Amino acid sequence: MTRKHSISLCSATGVRNASLLLVALLLASSTQAVANSEDSSMWQDARIGVNGGTIGALAIPLSNETTYTEVSMNVSDMYPVVEVYTATWCENCVITENALDEAIGDSDVIRIHYHRHRSEPEDPFGNNATEHRWESTYGGASTAETGMSRVAPSTVFDGERLHLGTSPSSSSLVSDYSTSLNAGHTSFTGSARLSVTSYDSETRIMQFSWNASQPSGPGSGDSPMILTAWLLFVEDSASFPDGSNGIGDYLHVLHDAIELNDLEGTGLAQVPAAWDGDDVSVLLLIDWSSPTIDCCGPDWPLPAPGIFTVLICFLAALLPSRRKRLST
Repeated sequence: MTRKHSISLCSATGVRNASLLLVALLLASSTQAVANSEDSSMWQDARIGVNGGTIGALAIPLSNETTYTEVSMNVSDMYPVVEVYTATWCENCVITENALDEAIGDSDVIRIHYHRHRSEPEDPFGNNATEHRWESTYGGASTAETGMSRVAPSTVFDGERLHLGTSPSSSSLVSDYSTSLNAGHTSFTGSARLSVTSYDSETRIMQFSWNASQPSGPGSGDSPMILTAWLLFVEDSASFPDGSNGIGDYLHVLHDAIELNDLEGTGLAQVPAAWDGDDVSVLLLIDWSSPTIDCCGPDWPLPAPGIFTVLICFLAALLPSRRKRLST
């Protein structure tokens, strides 16, 4: 009995020492992770339940004279994307969009402004497809922070970093947006192509083709990756003097969003009529996503049988959340 008791004490000591070592390793690792990601306190994760974002976008201006046009690019060179949820009555949106203008400056960025549509008494620009694109992509994160799947103003950088409301997390919104813009999107290697093979300006029927290669980079290899291609139609500037927030000329207006079934193909699409002028562009936007690693799931990187499994999950649960609540 004494021998068994002695062995039990020795095992408990070993477990305790190993547990303390594991605690130290995990705390050191988490401290380093926090130190390397202090900027993340300025935004929320834009997607819930996945690692994901926007690889980038290609754009082709359309006009009454458009014939065959093609643009292709390595995905590492594709322009970063900034998506904004706004409304023509939203006075706070004026504040955030002015700050965004200043933060972007002369940088090469593709901007896409979603306008509120459902149950909307004033704003004429959105539609059900644009609402679907926003809510299916960012609605979960918005709901987690605000209780609503679409909130004006909201701003998303690279499909990864969500900013809500007008209260800055740093010294100013310009600083918040500049930091988020400079964080950059997740890097991949691969290529993408968008072609407009014909366009009838009277019927507004466009024939097009597209191709997006499976990229290599984070999320590739053994981890599953899902790529989703979207065809978006954006008007450079649309005049609406009746907008009660006083902007008048609304820029980068998203008129339609079509989710493509594959990463390669040809198709026909009806180009939405420009609100005014002749300044609609077609965009090929590519999203990426992969499932997040659940604590203690099959992809958890540390072997953790028995008590170590409980310890790791317990410690992970204790790590402080860096998410900030909405303040407008």
